[in-house]
Amino acid sequence: MQKFPRRTVLKALAAGPALISVGRSASAAPETGPFEPSKIDLDKARAEGKVILYTSLDTQIVDAIIAAFKKKHGIAVEYFRGGSADVTSKVLAEADAGRLQADMVDASDLAALLVMKDKGLLKPIKSESTGAVEAELRDPDGTWIADRLTQGVLQYNTNEFGPGKAPQSWKDLTDARMKGRLVFFSSANGDGAPRLYTLAKAFGWELLQALAQTNPLRVQTPQVITQVIERGERGAAFATNDNIALRSKQQGKPTDYVFPKEGVPTELGATGLLKGSVHPHAALLFHEFWMSKEGQELLSEKGKYSSRSDVASPPGSPPLSALKLLTLDPSEYKKNRDTILQKMTDIFGGEWGI
Repeated sequence: MQKFPRRTVLKALAAGPALISVGRSASAAPETGPFEPSKIDLDKARAEGKVILYTSLDTQIVDAIIAAFKKKHGIAVEYFRGGSADVTSKVLAEADAGRLQADMVDASDLAALLVMKDKGLLKPIKSESTGAVEAELRDPDGTWIADRLTQGVLQYNTNEFGPGKAPQSWKDLTDARMKGRLVFFSSANGDGAPRLYTLAKAFGWELLQALAQTNPLRVQTPQVITQVIERGERGAAFATNDNIALRSKQQGKPTDYVFPKEGVPTELGATGLLKGSVHPHAALLFHEFWMSKEGQELLSEKGKYSSRSDVASPPGSPPLSALKLLTLDPSEYKKNRDTILQKMTDIFGGEWGI
């Protein structure tokens, strides 16, 4: 059984990128359809024909869950995949225009859901999954529930770093031998900033400055990081997704990864339903499958840590209780976001969403 190491894990959410759209005047949509699983009409769900999902989750995981849902219920799921900032901006823009398309939203940082709740866009529901998800990991009003936790790990190429030579700590990555050999991710809107700031909060801005001195390659996503590491174009990556690093290793690629003992950034992802959905029965049915033990076990099998207490850690991964998780206070990040992103710009250069 998965046990979370501390009740403050809620603060693991990465609040920054999604907050670029907080100031927008999205209009709350009217509530429609069932609010609890017992009220789902399966005939209506099938007649609605499909579910539209906006998500920032890795597509291999999304595809696996959708395939199982369609096999079970015969209902198709169409989805848009982007970073949390992209997902949030898309939802708010559609709401402002009065043409909200999505039925369900899933974002890799909880702040995205908090923004939507603040705008009155999320539908409160009574999910059957609440009994398996700790109270700190779900909204008491029922508008969102955490589905996963992502850790930012240190990944490396095993051909470049043989036995006994691989970096094991964040400080190891600042060594002179790492000059021109590192890679990290962040899109132009700063999607990767929260976990980097988490490292800065824990170990000082000096760590990020030292990493920047190695001239790291910046790419758009963790998926691209792993491709770069697999090809040997760079030797190591900092603060990349644990599930993607795990998958690369399991596929027999020349890669491995570590959770540095001094601490790893963790981010809380969550999901919710949107008010005014034109597929309300199908949407709630899909949400409940996504958050069910069956759905979450598919997520875990693909390398993600589930929020459900009855779902085991991903195969080959340590329990969260064995890790030192570095969390981020979302209110503090929100308050100082522009200053933080300017600091990232000064250190690493490029665009950071300010």
